[in-house]
This record gives sequence, structure tokens and C-alpha cells, in this order.
Amino acid sequence: MTETGPAASVLRNLLQYGDLSFRDFVEIALYHPEAGYYSGPLSPVGKEGDYVTSPTLSPVFSYAIGNLIGNFVAQAGGEVCTFVDIGCGDGSLLREVSRTTKAPVRWWGVDRSLERVAPSTDLHFAQSLLGVPRDGFHILFSNELFDAIPFARLVMRGRELHELWIDSNFEWVEHEAPEMYDDYFASNGIALEDGQFADVTIEWGALYREIASFSQHALIVTFDYGYRARQLFHSRVRRFGTAASYSHHRVTRDLLANPGGQDLTAHVNFDDLIRAGEEAGAATLFFDRQAKFLLSLGITEHPLFAPLDDLKPESIESALELREAREEARRLVLPDGIGEDIRVLVQAKGVSLDGWSFQRNIIP
Repeated sequence: MTETGPAASVLRNLLQYGDLSFRDFVEIALYHPEAGYYSGPLSPVGKEGDYVTSPTLSPVFSYAIGNLIGNFVAQAGGEVCTFVDIGCGDGSLLREVSRTTKAPVRWWGVDRSLERVAPSTDLHFAQSLLGVPRDGFHILFSNELFDAIPFARLVMRGRELHELWIDSNFEWVEHEAPEMYDDYFASNGIALEDGQFADVTIEWGALYREIASFSQHALIVTFDYGYRARQLFHSRVRRFGTAASYSHHRVTRDLLANPGGQDLTAHVNFDDLIRAGEEAGAATLFFDRQAKFLLSLGITEHPLFAPLDDLKPESIESALELREAREEARRLVLPDGIGEDIRVLVQAKGVSLDGWSFQRNIIP
């Protein structure tokens, strides 16, 4: 571990009193109010940051979400509609979608830190769902929210589950795992093999249950990296778990390096989300790849997907810029890019269960 920076100082002080669970290490490294990765004045997302997300990669993502919002308003039958971006960051997706979408909706962003959000007369922001109006119909949207939740790192040793902690030398040590993690795997029907690692948090289901319980009339749309349990915890494919760190668009497994200076993430168990939503009264309408979902929303109707001869750039420079923009748009739906890696879960509560554009049988 690189023992520099404010987060490292916080961790050193805590480790004077004993080992620290990796889950708590992640909490401090990402969310400490002064030293955490997400507490800085600059957004880590985008081409100039550490990683890109679908909304920052290309404007065609916002275009597709705008089509979904239009479909939702049509289904709502004149009810007041609210689009809520949960984990909105600096609010860039809200700004783009509200700018290009003519549908009459209220725009709300929710994020635990709103320091990077620019004031707006048309957009509203809150630090939790408690600040969002509950009346009417809601689209409860999130993109890469759940893979940013602090998680535990676990390993099976023989027949005993161990949890990874950090000692005062900033080295990995193992402690007997709390019983709640044994219960977690049992409830998912998963038996880890000897030497197999897994990265989990019981907060996945808890947070999703909170979201699904917020509104009586909602479409809950979740984009994230992850799989259902049997695929996520496959003993051969993901024997060493899914935990990864991101910095300057490079991904590594050096999870303890530069705390507060790199992102830490793990893939989501979508079974937790599906189960939590259904327990809150929501019906599952869609679970598949991002590419399939965006294609069903008509993303290829955006001008960036038009034949190149139809676009007629004015100069060589604009032609090169257009080519790059087209390639970035295609990455959202190509089978070997982000369109394949991210999954989309849609659940509905108190709204129509059919008639949605994403229910069309589109095969990318």
C-alpha cells in the first residue's frame, strides 16, 4: 500500500487500535468526508478522470433514457411523473436528459454528496430519497450505484469462511467471518470451494429494498456490473472474486494501493436486488445486457448511428471528431464493450406490466 495522502493517515490512526476489516477500509477510502475518493472537488468520472460510465461515454445514452421517459409518461395516463437519478454524482446525466427530453416530468437527483452539483432552476437535488416528493409516478433510476457500496472480501478455507482484514503493517490478515456471511451464501444457494474468494455486501439488498419501497407507482431501472448469484460466484470463472481498483483508466487488483486516490468496486449479485424488489411488491420485467436494453429503446435512431455519408462533416477535424463520437456511441451496444458487461434490471410497482418498449425482442 502507498502510505501517502489524507485517507492513508486516517487509516494509520485507526490501525493503531487493531485490525480493520476490508469492508471498513473501503468505506474510509471511498467515503470519508474529507479524505475519501468521492469527497474531492473534481469528479472521477469521464475521459479526464479514472473511468468512464455509459452516460459520460456518449450522449446517445441520455437519448435512449429520454425515450424510456417518454414511454413512461405515456403509460402514466396524465399522472405527475418524476425522474429520480439515484447516485447522480455531479448531475450531468440529469442535465443532459432534461435538456433533450420534452416529456413533462420533474427532475430530481439524489447523492450523499452534492458538492459537485451546479445550481439549477429546473433540476432538484437531495442527499436522500427522503427529500424527493412521493406523489405521482416515479422512474427510480441508477447507474453503477450498487457496485460502489463498500463490500467485504471473503475466502473459504477448508470448510470455514474467513473475512479479509488489514493489519497495522497494511498487510492482509484473515479473521473468522461473521455468521451473517455464511447465512448470506446459504440463502443464495451458494457453496464456495476451498480457496475461493468472494466479494459481497448485505447492503445490496437493503438499499434496493429502500428504493423499491419509496413509491407506490414506480419503474425501477438499475444499470450495474454484475450477475445472478450462480454466475457471480462461479468457482472456476471467478475464483478470486470480482474486486478491482480503477485509476487513470487502468484496472488492477492492487486494492490497498493509494487509498482515497483510486476507485474500489465489486460486481453486484442481482439476485439480491431482484428478491428485495419482489419482496417490496415489485414485478420483474427485464433483466439482460445493457446492449439489448438500449437497442430496444431505439438508441440507433440517434444521428450518431446514421450512415456516415449522411452526416457530411465540414472539415477533416470535424470528420475525425465525428468518427470518435460514433465509435463511443457504438461501444454502448457492441457485444465486446460496456454494452455486454453491464446488466439492466427493470422492476415495476403500481404501473403497467406490459406495453414497454424494452419488452420488444431485440437481439444485438
